[in-house]
Amino acid sequence: MNNDSVRHLLDSCDNEIASLESLVHGLGIGSSIVPYLSKYGLVKACGTIEQAFKSIISDKCSYRAKKQIKNFLTQKVRNSSSNPSYSNMCNLLKDFDGTWKDGFKAAIDAHPQSGSLKTSLQSLVDARNEFAHGGSPKISIGDVSKYYSDARKVIECLDRVVG
Repeated sequence: MNNDSVRHLLDSCDNEIASLESLVHGLGIGSSIVPYLSKYGLVKACGTIEQAFKSIISDKCSYRAKKQIKNFLTQKVRNSSSNPSYSNMCNLLKDFDGTWKDGFKAAIDAHPQSGSLKTSLQSLVDARNEFAHGGSPKISIGDVSKYYSDARKVIECLDRVVG
């Protein structure tokens, strides 16, 4: 990846999800704490993807920028609340540079698992939103791990295009 801080963020989340999977395996699927661990993993994974996509764009645009541009990026991108959906990523890219959006869409479409990447990313966002709005998504830590792994590939495509 071009953005080392985002790579570190993603790697850290990978490690945490792997630790959660080990813990769930050790506790057994019937343990009453497993659903809570899965939902924690869900929030962690989706939050990490959100932070990664906003950081890649903000970091690129703030390099050598004036203080005012950096402040704007912090307030309007980094600190904004925005689900890391494919469409939100495309829209933010378009707001900065239409060729970034086009390149990102082309990179995702060219990926051999394009459909799975988009579906997993949306599943991650949908499950987090359900949980955040008082619902109880039926999601296992295995689901979270799969969705996160695919969503990370989306972020890696984004990094290659913007980087």
